[in-house]
Amino acid sequence: MTTLTHEHEAHPGRQGPAPPPRGWRRLLYPGLLRAAWMAPLFFGIGCGIVVLCRWWGGWQPIWFGEIIVLVGALIAGPIGFLAGIGAFDYWVRYAIGSPTKPEDHSGHGAYSWRDYFRVNTDHKVIGIQYLTTTIFFFLAGGLLAMLVRAELAKPGMQFFDNQTYNGLFSVHASLMIFLFVIPAFAGLANFVVPLMLGAPDMAFPRLNALSYWLLPIAGIMMLSSFLVPGGAFAAGWTGYAPLSIHQPLGTIFFNMGVQWAGASSIMTALNFLVTIITMRAPGMTFWRMPLLVWANFTTSLLVVIATPFIAGSQFFVMFDRVMHTHFFDVAGGGYPLGYQHIFWFYSHPAVYIMMLPGFGIASEVISAMSRKPIFGYRLMALSLMAILVLGFSVWAHHMFVSGMAPWLRVPMMITTLMIAVPTGIKVFSWLATIWEGKLNFATPMLWAVGFVSMFVIGGLSGIYLGAVPIDIHVSDTYFVVAHIHYVLFGGSLFTIFAGIYYWFPKMTGRQYNEKLGKLHFWLTFVGFNLTFFPMHLIGTQGMPRRVSDYAPQFANWNLFISIASFALGASTIVFLYNMVTSMRRGAPAEANPWRSLTLEWQVSSPPPIFNFDEIPQVVGNPYEYGVPGARHAVLNGDRAATETEVRSR
Repeated sequence: MTTLTHEHEAHPGRQGPAPPPRGWRRLLYPGLLRAAWMAPLFFGIGCGIVVLCRWWGGWQPIWFGEIIVLVGALIAGPIGFLAGIGAFDYWVRYAIGSPTKPEDHSGHGAYSWRDYFRVNTDHKVIGIQYLTTTIFFFLAGGLLAMLVRAELAKPGMQFFDNQTYNGLFSVHASLMIFLFVIPAFAGLANFVVPLMLGAPDMAFPRLNALSYWLLPIAGIMMLSSFLVPGGAFAAGWTGYAPLSIHQPLGTIFFNMGVQWAGASSIMTALNFLVTIITMRAPGMTFWRMPLLVWANFTTSLLVVIATPFIAGSQFFVMFDRVMHTHFFDVAGGGYPLGYQHIFWFYSHPAVYIMMLPGFGIASEVISAMSRKPIFGYRLMALSLMAILVLGFSVWAHHMFVSGMAPWLRVPMMITTLMIAVPTGIKVFSWLATIWEGKLNFATPMLWAVGFVSMFVIGGLSGIYLGAVPIDIHVSDTYFVVAHIHYVLFGGSLFTIFAGIYYWFPKMTGRQYNEKLGKLHFWLTFVGFNLTFFPMHLIGTQGMPRRVSDYAPQFANWNLFISIASFALGASTIVFLYNMVTSMRRGAPAEANPWRSLTLEWQVSSPPPIFNFDEIPQVVGNPYEYGVPGARHAVLNGDRAATETEVRSR
């Protein structure tokens, strides 16, 4: 409601979208009601296409359930839903030659909570849509993880059979990676990056809106795989072939869910690239961009280059399964290791897709909370580009024990160790920025410093795994589970929480409860380390991962880990309570509570509907804390005086 009041005050002449028509015409108005009948209609069309093609080709049976589900429910139905909510209205009119409606910006901005449930072209609304949706899937994935730990609390089978257990951890990992970490960073960047650049919006607002609505489709697809015969997809989030080809029907829900989530990522990345390259405010050179913008620039390049590879791998699996091709079937002349090469050529860069935006968030928070310039700003930006390049040269370190060509091991080991260099540059830069700073250990700073410490532990275990002899010993053990969680939970999740707390006042116009924020951090920090650090120990002792039962010698540690994991899950309740109550009853936030220099803090909280009432003029570096008279940008009519002051320095 704060956003509603603010935007009406800033733009009193605007009244938001026109009310929907009454009567039967309401069924033709874009929104969830129209989607409710268009999705089943398109599902029927998809079924009809399948039946017609199979009848025409003489294939029996004409009604083939698996292909009906694939084409009708996983492709045509979601397209009907998108058409129903209005995602394609403007483009369809343009494509058929019909006169397009003049842009009145009626679909831009939020005037009530209902505006968050429709297609909206405001990057700030889309950013909040991303974040709330990803938090839902984070809770769903966390619940699945707790079910996994409940099963592993004691040796033997307690609650689930093997196939159900495999489905639980497979969907858990897939939701956390494809539906939480990657899109949560996209949501934060959607809200912040155009403001940081001094831009009124993203370069392609309609494409931005469409990219969001692909996400709930992908997530619901993965969760609904539990409801089909045979249960959820159970080949892990990696979906290794040929195992995944012979799994039950739920596997195609994973195949198509990855396609929808990947399409969303590519659309968002292209939008960021064009926005960053073409829509910077006057004076905003690349060497004046905040490091969060640099991080999203390099991440977007990674997404555009790498994501088509995982799309291809999942298409090949579907072709092997549904069309009886033999891409990965040895009996038919296929190459099973080809799947792993294709998959990891995406999925190791994907680790950096899940890390680089967090590096940018940590840089913003640490600099502002230390009241010091970022140490080695240009080297920090260049190290992001180095990670971008080196990230494509290390994929086979996931395959040291897969049976690949032995000569490939040493080059991949060398590049794996080399990529620690630009990452180490960033850690030393953050530490140098903190050194002798005037530290403000508010909640965002706690999460940022916690990230640095946890990421270092994850990085050190990654160096061990990058060495061929050690990797051969601990491959497929809990040592790997500990490593990936220290990198993705201790790295990505900690920076996501740092970003949410840091920009919460800007997003909502309200201040969160600082005591609850710090309580959330400490409960998570302690619970996280108690859960995952012991996995290093039992991993080196031989505790295998991806198993529902284990040797009695690991029983005590597994019980301890399961108890700690439930405490870790309970810490999220504090976060949810803090966010909900603060949005409703939190103290009004200042425009710049952190006294930051970057552009998003130079406008009101929440920002005006088109971000800036005048185009800002960028005149300096965004991190010149402690420099007398330093300004990153000039607004509000004092441009001439400040430019004179800057030139005189």
